[in-house]
Amino acid sequence: MTYIHDQAEPFFLQGHNDMALLFLHGFTASPSEVRTVAEKVHAATGCTVSGPLLPGHGSHPSFLNATGYSDWYRTVEEELGFLQHNYTSVYVAGLSMGGLLAMYAGLYIPGLQGVITINAPIFMRYRCLTRLFLIIKGIVPYFPKGDKKGQKILAGKGRFAYAVMPLKAFVSMYELRKLVMNNINRLSVPLLVIQSMRDGSVHHHSAVWLRKHVNLPAIQTVFLKKSGHVATMGDEQDIIAADIMSFMKNNRQGLEELCYDTGTGIGVIGKTFT
Repeated sequence: MTYIHDQAEPFFLQGHNDMALLFLHGFTASPSEVRTVAEKVHAATGCTVSGPLLPGHGSHPSFLNATGYSDWYRTVEEELGFLQHNYTSVYVAGLSMGGLLAMYAGLYIPGLQGVITINAPIFMRYRCLTRLFLIIKGIVPYFPKGDKKGQKILAGKGRFAYAVMPLKAFVSMYELRKLVMNNINRLSVPLLVIQSMRDGSVHHHSAVWLRKHVNLPAIQTVFLKKSGHVATMGDEQDIIAADIMSFMKNNRQGLEELCYDTGTGIGVIGKTFT
């Protein structure tokens, strides 16, 4: 049985209405990095929020190198199948690689009400390093991450993530990226794109590219001025939560508007869910 780190456990926040949100974490990380925003959305709206642990994560980098995007997406399919069976309006959101998976789900799973992507890696900042990973993936299993100070700060806030980049799995994520880019013009559900301007991993042109290549009129782009890559654990958490709730409200199916919950400090005013 694979050991799962205490801080990497999945979460399921049971709601009291017919709306549900699947919230996916990023590459090498765990549900811990999206839980705070998930809790804010859940508390303010009463919707159910599920944060699964994707295969290969939350334990040891070697397990991640033994998986690929088809394994991660299988978990997404299964969880969305459960949510769609039990809830009327289902959305999928994701941070970083989770954003790629969310868009991929939006392309191939019918009946979703909307897709939310946060700092999805369409264009990465270190192209030379990416090319190096593609070359040495069969020689070196891992590559150490930079920004150790930033990683330590996030760990102090409760985030579990691997300290290294498993290269075989990284290449699989890169393949997923290409699949999303090659097919995104066929996306037929509303899309919310959130991008940090201070993202040290993903270039903000990623959001611009998505806005240009998605053919939907129902696409919204939000740029965060203060946040880094793991924006869901940064100073603009309330903005992210409010944008997600506003997006869900505007694209809901047969539900009343979101309510204002004074306990969250998030002002999305409307009626309560029934």
